[in-house]
Amino acid sequence: MAIQIISLIIVGFIVVYFMRKEQVKQDDYFGKKIKFTKKEQTILDHYKSIYKAVPNDKRLPNIKRNKFELEDIALTATAMIYDNSIPTTEEKEKIKIGDLVKLLFTDKGGSVERMWVEVLEKENDIFKGLLRNNAIEISDLNEGKVLYFHSNHIYDIDHET
Repeated sequence: MAIQIISLIIVGFIVVYFMRKEQVKQDDYFGKKIKFTKKEQTILDHYKSIYKAVPNDKRLPNIKRNKFELEDIALTATAMIYDNSIPTTEEKEKIKIGDLVKLLFTDKGGSVERMWVEVLEKENDIFKGLLRNNAIEISDLNEGKVLYFHSNHIYDIDHET
């Protein structure tokens, strides 16, 4: 009888632990205020200190004109911790023609798609690229579409080998 009670208590602790862990995930997903650890706060403060705004360049896509926009990854990194580390300034500076970069595309309804873009040209922090995927949710985003993006929009890099 004592073993059964101890087993139930242990199972109860395990259930509570995983329920709490899931609640923290949901709070993070739904934008509730999350208390960051010291390490996470240091990371956020670092991104805030190096952030440079995306310039107002008419070549860059926007919702009104293109029906989609690109996520400013560098700005988002000042407010939340990404599951995977985002490219550093130094890594972005090493991007060359032919490399693939992953961008996050968002439409008016809030759909987000991660797609690869091949770098065709580079002018300071503005890139010209060729979309290498077809969008599932966002219309008018098909493989072969040429678009411009800023280094802040880069979520991941796959260097040409």
